[in-house]
Amino acid sequence: MRAAWVLVAASALAVAAEAEEPRLRASMDCRSEPGSGRLLCTVALAASPGLALGWSDALVVSSPPSVQPLRARVTSASAEPQRIVVGFVLGSGPGGPIEVMARAVTCPVAGRAGACRPSSARVAFQWDPPAA
Repeated sequence: MRAAWVLVAASALAVAAEAEEPRLRASMDCRSEPGSGRLLCTVALAASPGLALGWSDALVVSSPPSVQPLRARVTSASAEPQRIVVGFVLGSGPGGPIEVMARAVTCPVAGRAGACRPSSARVAFQWDPPAA
């Protein structure tokens, strides 16, 4: 009987691990705007196969003191939830990592009622100011 419970528990863990596949993938790339003192970071989002993005936003989790966000939270345009642009003001001082939490609602493409779920992914970019 104990062996049966172990088998059931192992099967449940395998199903849970399979169900935990990330519903959201994210990346971030940043570039400075010459002469403006601004840094623009684009967070690119993609839903797993069979899912679509319904809504998204990005939260600035951390940034170096020399890179201050214009807004700590930026929402995507509703027509383009796979792309979010986050702006920063560049000051003097050393660079460092910029960390952003991308959040989204992912829904099955087939449109099962009640199947939409929140998802999140953390992304980072190492900002190194240009040598003077």
